[in-house]
Amino acid sequence: MVKETSNKPPKTNAVATLNEDAVRTWLGEHPEFLENNVELIADALSPKRASDEAVVDMQSFLVERLQNQVKGLKSLQGELVSAARTNLHTQEMVHNSVKAILSATSISHFVHILTQDLPEYLDVDVITLCIEDGPIPLPPMTGLQRLKTGNINKANWNNKNILMRPSAPKSKAVFGPAMDLVASDALIKLDVPLLNAEAMVAIGSRQLGHFHAEQATDLLSFLATCIQSCLQMWLEKTDPA
Repeated sequence: MVKETSNKPPKTNAVATLNEDAVRTWLGEHPEFLENNVELIADALSPKRASDEAVVDMQSFLVERLQNQVKGLKSLQGELVSAARTNLHTQEMVHNSVKAILSATSISHFVHILTQDLPEYLDVDVITLCIEDGPIPLPPMTGLQRLKTGNINKANWNNKNILMRPSAPKSKAVFGPAMDLVASDALIKLDVPLLNAEAMVAIGSRQLGHFHAEQATDLLSFLATCIQSCLQMWLEKTDPA
């Protein structure tokens, strides 16, 4: 008679040596397994079996796990709400700044609003309009800084139009008499064809780290577009001389 063979695979050494001590040791070395597969414990512990004092209190375990998850979610929610409020506040400041510069009645009034009024709107300490020497004559105006040709591009722009520096070098050429006040700055290049010269807006804060590279720049880009468009318009309308 032919001996009937079994279709079941032979036990491996790992299965053959599997016992309570081996399982306990493995779980001790991988504590995250039960946290990630808590339903296995819930299925294994029936109400009758869970009544024994030697058995883990599943309800307490699950409640504690849920409490930790809720704390994590609340913390994340708080961070998101705080970020949203900050972004909304910044957006409101920029929009108010745009409305202010649009109310200018002359190029000198425009420069005054930009450099004297906008610091309050944007919650910074100083703003200057920096224009390199060029063929277009401009009268002296408070907040207008005339720079030598090539000075603006000496900054490390990294092929961008906005440079955020948490620690700003002292520059009288850029910030004039307010240079010692500035600890952090944001430099924004302007594209104003009628100037035939490089130009930028410099925003300074006395707070170290107020500006940094990780900050979003979309609102500053929007503000820069409005500033350069208004400056171009006033140059078209007005003979600066």
